[in-house]
Amino acid sequence: MELSLQLLNNKEKKLIKIIKNYNPLMIAFSGGLDSTYLLYIAVKALGPKNILAATAKAPIYTTLETQNIDVIINQLNVSHYSFDHQIMSEKKFTNNPTDRCYHCKNLIFSSLRNIAGKHSIKHIAHGENCDDLISYRPGSKAAKEHNILSPLVEAGLTRNDIQILAKYHGLCNWDLPQMACLATRLPYYQEITLNLIEMIDQAEKILFQMGFPGARVRWIEKTAKIEIPKKQLASFFHRQLQGDILNRFIKIGFKDIFVDPEGYRSGFDDALAIDHSQKTIVKSVNR
Repeated sequence: MELSLQLLNNKEKKLIKIIKNYNPLMIAFSGGLDSTYLLYIAVKALGPKNILAATAKAPIYTTLETQNIDVIINQLNVSHYSFDHQIMSEKKFTNNPTDRCYHCKNLIFSSLRNIAGKHSIKHIAHGENCDDLISYRPGSKAAKEHNILSPLVEAGLTRNDIQILAKYHGLCNWDLPQMACLATRLPYYQEITLNLIEMIDQAEKILFQMGFPGARVRWIEKTAKIEIPKKQLASFFHRQLQGDILNRFIKIGFKDIFVDPEGYRSGFDDALAIDHSQKTIVKSVNR
């Protein structure tokens, strides 16, 4: 355990050293764990006066991720700039191609570059970590095109590393599950609409309030495919919640639910979504 903590401390020292090369610095701040930890360390390395946190606002971001933004900004005492991310007006995104993330990130990073220029800031960093490198992330291409820094990757930090260090530092969202934009809950080529995004956000809030943080709700032809984190699966089925959830989801606008017995698997639906093969695994829950 001591060896593990020492290794993490060494990674954090490396992160601080890396960040000191980028002064002043803008942090793309979503309110999620990765960008929160990056912002915290950036303040530690450069001081709050040399940091500008910038947040894109759009309905595609779950309120479970964005709810702590003001609290964190106030605690760290950094300047904060929020802007409207007009991604829902971009057909290249709402048509939901397999590279939708690229178009979303490209627009965000273009906006950040403009904002940074107005504040005479050359360097911009985002919260990409080492685990993101092994996942399907079209947005990483946009980050490279706009010269967006990835200090967490440079320091060799994984998602688990960040969570341990965030807990050690007492960050308020250290136990926040990994989030992703709500558009990822729709199969590719299913049009992204504000109504579907709002339905999914409400459904995941219900599961969160029931005690299942990190649960995903995927929209598949009016059916809610529910993915519960594997560690919580036994509790979910033991409590026999399907009937209650079905009734509440119907009020939101879903027609049926299907609880995946395999639980949540990060990236699992990417391949399924591309050829729409989710259709073969959707089954109605016994009522």
